[in-house]
Amino acid sequence: MTFLPPRTRYAAIVLLVALIASLAVAFFRARVESHANRVELAMDYTDFDALARSYDYNPAAFLVALRRAGLTSLALTEELGSNVGYDGKAYATTGAALLNQARISPIADPLLAELVRARRIDRGAVYLLVTDSSTYHRYITQLALHFMPKSVRVLRSTRPWLIEVHTQIDYFNAIALGIPTDQIELARRLGLLVIPRFQNDERFTFPQIDGLFSDVLRYDSKLSTVVFFGLANQVVGYPDHLQDTADAFRRHIFNFGSIETYDPSQVQKGNDTLAKLIPGRTVRVQAIAKTELDKLRLEEVVARYALGVHERNVRVVYLRPWGHQDGNLSIEATNVEMVKAIADQVKAAGFRLGRATPIPPYHGNNRILVGVATLAVPSIFVILLELFGWYGRRLAVAAYGLTVLLYAAGVLSHHDAFARSVIALAGALLFATAALLCLVPAWNEAPAQRLGAQVVRSLGWTLVATGVALLGALVVVGVMSFPLAMEEIERFRGVRLVLGLPPLIALALYLFDRRFGSGVERPRDVFLSPVLAYQLLAGIAIVAAGALMLVRSGNESDVSPSPLELALRHSLTAVLSVRPRFKEFLIGFPAIMLLPALLPRHRRAIGWLLALAIGVGVGDVIDTFSHLHTPLEVSILRVVNGLVLGAIVGVVAIWIYRRFPSTAP
Repeated sequence: MTFLPPRTRYAAIVLLVALIASLAVAFFRARVESHANRVELAMDYTDFDALARSYDYNPAAFLVALRRAGLTSLALTEELGSNVGYDGKAYATTGAALLNQARISPIADPLLAELVRARRIDRGAVYLLVTDSSTYHRYITQLALHFMPKSVRVLRSTRPWLIEVHTQIDYFNAIALGIPTDQIELARRLGLLVIPRFQNDERFTFPQIDGLFSDVLRYDSKLSTVVFFGLANQVVGYPDHLQDTADAFRRHIFNFGSIETYDPSQVQKGNDTLAKLIPGRTVRVQAIAKTELDKLRLEEVVARYALGVHERNVRVVYLRPWGHQDGNLSIEATNVEMVKAIADQVKAAGFRLGRATPIPPYHGNNRILVGVATLAVPSIFVILLELFGWYGRRLAVAAYGLTVLLYAAGVLSHHDAFARSVIALAGALLFATAALLCLVPAWNEAPAQRLGAQVVRSLGWTLVATGVALLGALVVVGVMSFPLAMEEIERFRGVRLVLGLPPLIALALYLFDRRFGSGVERPRDVFLSPVLAYQLLAGIAIVAAGALMLVRSGNESDVSPSPLELALRHSLTAVLSVRPRFKEFLIGFPAIMLLPALLPRHRRAIGWLLALAIGVGVGDVIDTFSHLHTPLEVSILRVVNGLVLGAIVGVVAIWIYRRFPSTAP
């Protein structure tokens, strides 16, 4: 700290303390991530049963083979009214249909026939004829949750049971009638965990919601994760009784499965609110839709699921059977091989198979510790003010005061996620600026005479800039590492700004800060200079590339990678286990490596392009850690791999540059 003037040394001391606090958060987070390492491999039973019936496979033997391959759970979905009768244990019809049938043929059931003759059939009612005892008791239990007592009448209380429900057939078809008991017993008999899938009814309050869970627990206590379904795409309890659902979760110890989506509009209604009401009980669920599954190769399916577990904190792999043959394998053997391949890759990455483990509340989310970490932001701001010659005591006091007030207001108003996002974004951009300023000497030094010396020098500057950027990433981790963000319930709102603004900051610094040697004497000269055609075309291309970069960022991109890029990604993942980001090892790091190797005239000719490229790399290093659902270990490996590959690309670029006679130092 001796290089800093006395008036900013206090800011440097506070910065050091804040970075230590951020490091403590990172340590606690890494430890809790290493412990939350159990993964469920779950099969959708409805789709599985349809496949098994289609090819006349023995479902129990098929499931035993899948369990031996690594399957841990069965996802069992409530039976809808429209599906009554598919298993041959019940029959549903309307009163109008019964009367019409009676006109053309006799009705076999004596009680129904007598009701028709006595004109006691209600045309608007639904009649259920049930031949299985457990199915009858399930229907009675579930109908009591959805209808008033007067709406449901048991007309015959012995086998075959006859139930009259006063409702519209369209409404009846859409209601859920519980999970079939034989499916629960099958899972229990085979030693598989149960993932119950419930559909919402907006009228449900705590007794009905608790009844849903209790009805399944009556037959099997090995529930693991609840995953909701339904055409309305809602969690149970939405919109007015989410607290009742949360109370039911607290009463019964199991997880809530938050389904990973690539489109925010597809997130289940009430998902985020419920997750916030039951902290430490949420796990991420990854599924591939059937329409997409049919377009993928088996190795692509396996790779996608394994990547989700390793890099996106997915803890429930929700499988649907793959309806194609792989080589000479039967469809049954192909699905066994799919589960085995996923299980092998998950275990090879250090995870265990079993009941999914969520991210629990942990010491790293301590409010005081996080509050200390936030002080890194005003501290680096004060130091930057000094470096730009703009330091003022009032500005320094205002920066610290505003940070403390913003964080305290967020905590007191229960909107601390938003406040923390704002502080983390400011810290990311300020540290990116600091990383760019660290390269000022590199913009002005003469190239080394020998290639080896130049490579060492270039690598040194790359490590310096990357190190400062990583301090910014550490601050983001220290401020934003709370369980809801790590489960992507709360999202860091500044991810795209962290990626998009550093290149613009780098360009502005290059053009308007004389220390970068751009040759611009007055800022207005930049705007008054004539623009040549090639400069205009280059500018349009760079703007388009920047827009594409932002659109492509994150998991919600509508722009798919090209087949070549997908193949390269797969190869890098296979070789390095964690794929580095192209923006780092093909753009940012090589640009930093090449910068000090250029002759001054060449450096000035393409300085603006180098500035943009370096800004992309610096921003991307911080952005890597802004994806908080990615484990810290993975993010660190990603940057290290990118740094190594980027340095290699940079060395090649320097070697090629020095091969030309006009570039000799």
